[in-house]
Amino acid sequence: MIGIGSPTFCESPFFETAESISEHFDLWEILSEGEDQLDRVREDIRRARTSLGLRFQVHAPLSDVNIGSVHEPMRLAAVNQVRETITACRDLDISLVTVHPGFVQGIAFLNRARALEKTKESLVEIDVLSREHGVDVAVENLPANINATCTTASELVEAVEGTGLGLCFDMGHANTANQLDQMLALVHRFKNVHLHNNEGQWDQHNTIEDGTADIEAVVAVLRRSYHGNMVIEATDLASGMRSDKTLKQMLR
Repeated sequence: MIGIGSPTFCESPFFETAESISEHFDLWEILSEGEDQLDRVREDIRRARTSLGLRFQVHAPLSDVNIGSVHEPMRLAAVNQVRETITACRDLDISLVTVHPGFVQGIAFLNRARALEKTKESLVEIDVLSREHGVDVAVENLPANINATCTTASELVEAVEGTGLGLCFDMGHANTANQLDQMLALVHRFKNVHLHNNEGQWDQHNTIEDGTADIEAVVAVLRRSYHGNMVIEATDLASGMRSDKTLKQMLR
């Protein structure tokens, strides 16, 4: 199934956005922030599912959330944000949560490996939560040049080693890190896919054909080996609709 997600949706009333999305998509990946924080919109989600026929998956909060923090109180706070997201999804019968790995911040710049170690520690804890609540978690590869962990396929695999967590393949992020082929080699581990494009320098979130990432090669791999949802990460609904049209033509 093709869905859509956009941070801009967080700035509008939830049900109003749901009505607009439902005219063009059957699936919405909610970013649990702003107007769309799950604890605020539980009843709206249930109403949208019933009256609009929308399906949902969730992206855990992003702002100031760093599961790789080397400052333990902040790491624990970040894991707690993921815990609350997973618990809410269980209660709402939403089966998939996508999570960002950690970032290198503050004193971690003195030893960047510590941020990855803390990310791995957090993901072990998140794996336990995923199993306890019966909600799948997909860990996303991040873009280069933003002081992030898991910008490469090898580091992402290392981060989830020893857990049952899946991967979220982000095409645009992989393109900034020159990791498209390496990530696509892990397609059998994908539990979610984010599609958008860029010129390879920064995370622009262009429409899927507008950039240097080879969308035809990506779709060929996904068509052959992936059976989950594909989420168009768009700057707004209109650009998401343009990507949707292109993607559907490629999938024919």
